[in-house]
Amino acid sequence: MYLEHFGLLEAPFSIAPDPRYLYMSERHREALAHLIYGMESDGAFILLTGDVGTGKTTVSRCLLGQVPENTNLALVLNPKLTSIELLQVICDELHIIYEKTDLSVKALVDYINRNLLEAHAQGKKTVVLIEEAQNLDLDVLEQLRLLTNLETNERKLLQVILLGQPEFLDVLDRPELSQLAQRITARFHLGPLKQHEVEEYTAHRLAIAGCRRPLFPHAVIKQLFNYSGGVPRLINVICDRALLGCYVQNKHQVDKKILMNAAKEVLGDKKTAAIKANVKPKLYKIYAIAVVVIMLMTAAYLSGVRLELASSVNKIDADIVEVQKLPQVKAEQITVEQVDIQAEDVPQEEPVVVDPVEAELLAVAADSKEAGFIKWPDRGQRLRSNLQSYQSLFDSWQLDYNILTNGTPCFFAETKGLSCLHERSDLQSLLQYNRPAVLTLYDDLNRRQYVALIELNEESAKIVMAGGVQKISLEQLIFYWKGEFSLLWRTPPEYKDLIRPGDSSKLVLWLSERMNEINHNPQDSVHSYYDRELVEQIKAFQLREGLEADGVVGVKTLIHINQVTGEKVPLLGTS
Repeated sequence: MYLEHFGLLEAPFSIAPDPRYLYMSERHREALAHLIYGMESDGAFILLTGDVGTGKTTVSRCLLGQVPENTNLALVLNPKLTSIELLQVICDELHIIYEKTDLSVKALVDYINRNLLEAHAQGKKTVVLIEEAQNLDLDVLEQLRLLTNLETNERKLLQVILLGQPEFLDVLDRPELSQLAQRITARFHLGPLKQHEVEEYTAHRLAIAGCRRPLFPHAVIKQLFNYSGGVPRLINVICDRALLGCYVQNKHQVDKKILMNAAKEVLGDKKTAAIKANVKPKLYKIYAIAVVVIMLMTAAYLSGVRLELASSVNKIDADIVEVQKLPQVKAEQITVEQVDIQAEDVPQEEPVVVDPVEAELLAVAADSKEAGFIKWPDRGQRLRSNLQSYQSLFDSWQLDYNILTNGTPCFFAETKGLSCLHERSDLQSLLQYNRPAVLTLYDDLNRRQYVALIELNEESAKIVMAGGVQKISLEQLIFYWKGEFSLLWRTPPEYKDLIRPGDSSKLVLWLSERMNEINHNPQDSVHSYYDRELVEQIKAFQLREGLEADGVVGVKTLIHINQVTGEKVPLLGTS
């Protein structure tokens, strides 16, 4: 109804779990990383819990978009089932044909076991994802545990992902479920958004829907955070009602009154009033403290002014006494001739001849002076800085990225054979990665600002912020950066995790081939087992590249291998 009024392409605050609208807060990124890690591991159970509306389903939908092709997935949306009904749903989702007249637990389990063995023989993995897991009965949970008993010497043949509310943790603590709880290899609890994340969340959804101007002022965002508690689902419903209220009143920006009325429609009058009453005492305390601080500062300032004024008066008195001691000069004693200076008496400046080498040094010095302070964007640009920074990052990889059609940045990167790396470190580590990166800076008001770092040397850095390129000093970068960055790198085939001594896989074979190329070894001397000889080659390579020579092949080592072997990638530095 209000789309045309605000110039929107689609409704920005739908509660449908659309992965395109997934706002990757720090907690959401960690949750998704845990789920992906769990799927790639050989564990039986993976657990994601969170309060109602915090985004568990949205994260799981984003995960489903990254499920490898060799994975068979069964999705259970309604777990309020008996053991037989759950086994039927799993069979239906995995397209297992079973005899409808024989619906015993044993018969259905046999059907599923045969399917798991066939999938394993074809190199496929089977995953069951269950939402609202807190509604599972104890006997159903036990049946799930028994299903995961089928395994080979290397891994489980069935993996179960459980999504539930916090009370599910109490269920898992029961003694009769201790065996199941011990099989959970990855678990994560998803909490609500923080206040600054609420502002970024609303701006993110509006940007995807096509909005190019802020509709929720900063003061209104604070109010929205109080009413919603940072729960994304409540934020969506309240914001949707608020935009409808704006449309009805023919306004183009949400104000506090409109938001309060929207909150009343969603939460009810009593709860809205209780939240408002709970916030006011805190504000009064802040105001009282602020008044006291201002009074103390004013008193200190006035005291200092009195002292400075008294000192100045004493100085003036002393100066007058000194002037009175000087000999008096009559005005007529000074003639015009004594002050009339001819133009030819003034020495003329000779033209300056600059040596070419000196001119080049001056140009370098002038260029270094340009590397100065960061010019922060306005509020509207700041709220879109995350998206713009990733667009600049993909530009450096010569890839066109559009969040409306390509989804989240890391999902798009996966489709292009790249992988996202999120880390908190220092400039030295960033220089070792030697890849353009998205940095999280914190401005003078401690607000998050996202920039794309495209060049870095020992004196300055070149960043892209709000679509504009800036050259800043390293002092500025270090002052506003707390070490958070994200970068893209090209993964080798079948890469999953660290390569350690003793591993055996196709990835080790790839690693051996790269080492032969680097060390000019015969290409027929390849290793599919990460043995001592290959470990020593890796350690020597790590030492040459200034890395920790531990023989463990992680992202940093793989990035350096790509660079040395001539992989065409954008570099952060000149080397």
